[in-house]
Amino acid sequence: MRKMVLFMLVTSFCSFAQNTKKVEHYSYGKNGIEYITKSDLGTTIVSTFNSRPEIKDEIAINVFNYYKAKSPKNGEKITILAKDAMVLGTCYITKNEKVTSIEFHYEKVEWKNGLTEIYSKKNTTTAATFIAESDD
Repeated sequence: MRKMVLFMLVTSFCSFAQNTKKVEHYSYGKNGIEYITKSDLGTTIVSTFNSRPEIKDEIAINVFNYYKAKSPKNGEKITILAKDAMVLGTCYITKNEKVTSIEFHYEKVEWKNGLTEIYSKKNTTTAATFIAESDD
């Protein structure tokens, strides 16, 4: 009987442990052009910044599809869905004659496994160097 109660307790702890959400901060990611498309209306270039390598290509295509469907404003925060994650970021749009540049900056990635990654810039604070004066 004691073994059965112990087994049930361990099983319940393990099942609840699988459902907890974990939040991590990251200050690195991939930056670059991920998707280019040409049409009679011109060329569209989709770039991602601070992206997660596992989903960067899928997110870039979905950003382009979101742009075509909803025409977001420059600087608008949008949410893009992928197969394994949901990404919140800011979309910057620049148009120049027949070229449209769409920059998507990742801010938060919520993975389906419960992990949430939040982008935060690296701390670029430099330490000051002090030279002590001698009493000589």
